[in-house]
Amino acid sequence: MSEASPQLGSPSTGVITVFYIVLTGAALLLAHWFGGLDVFVWHNANDTPFHLDAALGALVGVVFVGVSSLLDRYTEWSRELGREFGRTLGQVSMSQAFVFALASGIGEEVFFRGFLQQLFSGLLFDGPWADWSGLIFASLIFGMLHIGPNLKKIWPWTIMAVILGGVFGAMYLYTGNVLAPIVAHFTINFFNLQSIGRQYGHLKQDESA
Repeated sequence: MSEASPQLGSPSTGVITVFYIVLTGAALLLAHWFGGLDVFVWHNANDTPFHLDAALGALVGVVFVGVSSLLDRYTEWSRELGREFGRTLGQVSMSQAFVFALASGIGEEVFFRGFLQQLFSGLLFDGPWADWSGLIFASLIFGMLHIGPNLKKIWPWTIMAVILGGVFGAMYLYTGNVLAPIVAHFTINFFNLQSIGRQYGHLKQDESA
């Protein structure tokens, strides 16, 4: 890798952070508009303590990081996906990965789980399957917004986003708050961004040379 200061693709880390701050703000405003929903704590029906919620999120995150590593080792589609992100992101420093992972983990989970899933489950659906209907619809929307510019090569990312959205949504449904999904989301993005940068970040420089 080059010794030059690594850059997290385009847009910059600052722009990405501002985007997720705006997304979090939008979730708060919309939640207030739709009846004063609390986007951080939904319920405490299962009486799960916060430290166990955080541990659950970390465990799920580490498991998915391990699965990603295995897929990258044994499947060509996963390596091609990594190359596509490498061409976009370039080299990623630990601090950049931390900022992006934290901003995206908080922003996306507060919006898609804290607001959207709770909205679907509590206001738009009725009956015994309302919670699961909300989970499914929020997960599908979450996945569909992870399409990317090159659908032919990026579609596995979209499928994984739907699956992860379902897992995050299930944790949110069980714990009743967004802590576990945020921790899991952060863990996956933090480690996978660095892995992509190490393995495929040089492709961005090679193509621009």
